[in-house]
Amino acid sequence: SYLYDIDKLQENRVKSSKFRYIKMEYALFNWKLENFLNASLRLSGFKDPREQMLLFDADKKQSKQKQGRYSEFQAIVLAGYGHRLYPLSEDNNLPKALIPIANKPMIFYALDWLERAGIFDVLVITEATGEHKIGHYLKNDYEGKLKPNMEVVREDVGTADVLRIFSEKIKSDFIVMSCDLVFDLVPHRLLDYHRTHDPTFTTLYFEPNKSEGGGGSSGSNKDDKEDPKQFVGVDTNRSRIVYVASSADLEEEFSLRMSLLWKFPCIDIHTTLQDAHLYIFKRWVIDLIVQRKAISSVREHLVPLLIKCQYQKKLLDSEGINKLAATYENFQKTALKYSASGDDKNSPMTKIHVDPRVSPSAEINSKAQVGSDSLVGDDTKIDERTSIKRSTIGTHCIIGKNVKISNSILMDNVVIEDNVKLDGCVICNGAKIMEKSQLKDCEVGGGYVVVSETQAKNEQLVEFRDMD
Repeated sequence: SYLYDIDKLQENRVKSSKFRYIKMEYALFNWKLENFLNASLRLSGFKDPREQMLLFDADKKQSKQKQGRYSEFQAIVLAGYGHRLYPLSEDNNLPKALIPIANKPMIFYALDWLERAGIFDVLVITEATGEHKIGHYLKNDYEGKLKPNMEVVREDVGTADVLRIFSEKIKSDFIVMSCDLVFDLVPHRLLDYHRTHDPTFTTLYFEPNKSEGGGGSSGSNKDDKEDPKQFVGVDTNRSRIVYVASSADLEEEFSLRMSLLWKFPCIDIHTTLQDAHLYIFKRWVIDLIVQRKAISSVREHLVPLLIKCQYQKKLLDSEGINKLAATYENFQKTALKYSASGDDKNSPMTKIHVDPRVSPSAEINSKAQVGSDSLVGDDTKIDERTSIKRSTIGTHCIIGKNVKISNSILMDNVVIEDNVKLDGCVICNGAKIMEKSQLKDCEVGGGYVVVSETQAKNEQLVEFRDMD
């Protein structure tokens, strides 16, 4: 009867010191009884069904505890194919999530950030075109502690549409992030800020640094279309974002509502801030997305709507946001008791493992030079009189004699013949650059062969295939 009363009290959330004492007393008695029985069996040397039953019960209790572990946050990692990164993300090479940065796939850094934050309930959502390659990486090659689940979107939809499709899998406050987010922000700083201020959503903006140059043709091609300029309004006194709009959506004049200025009279308008595509939402926001089919994009539709609700009271009622927020159950207090991400004991998790600059399995000729600002992957061979500066060399690459490589990225299984010069180039998986070629600010597609003595600048060298 004690156990029944305790369970009943937990359901009703009654916090009585009397029954807490009973619970502790019962737990202590149960612990003494189990230890007494286990000790008796060990001393007697019994190996009868009673011993097996005790072990089975213990395993059963442990499994129940694991299933009942509360998840403070769920994480949704969006791993689109990255069509804007063509030819790096073409079929012959890799989807965006697997394109290497410092010889690790992009998605590794997103998963590593979540692991260091103590968030283990992770869902990776990808398109059908990248299903097999990303699935293979998560199952066989990913070396982290997370065990992310993967779901596949079979149609071309927006980011909010993706959340709507998998809304039933989202049970708590959730994090939405892109697979190509690589940054050094300590996870607990952002999460603790969200916990402390308890907003509807927390997002991250950044001001990009000026590029040092190199890394392919797209950065130097003046014909490329740039993204529309973003206007971001911030109330610095409250660290609150109060306005966001794209220049494509504005008319000839820039204007602000009076209701906005009455509530937030001191606003800094930025045009250099960029959305990092990292959001932390309350659980009820997913219900809003499900109800409003017009919300297709997180950045373009959902975020502006929630920001406007801060100073447009009519939106709260017309969109039903007041009702959704009122029915929201705040799990924070319960979550913080069980969440690893809120415990100082997990500070060692923030230590980032750094791989060797040059892999021990790489074969580098004694007369070759690899700068301290470069990385060389496993089983790569570099011949004599070759110079590598400010570059990343992948695994199983073969680099010939008298090769000059600077400010470039070579992915895996690349072959560079003798007397080749590469400056500011990206060479995709399995490509081959034949002797005496000189490439500057070029992108070479997966499996492409650059013939001998080729000279190219600001070009994309890829194989064209039929679309049948």
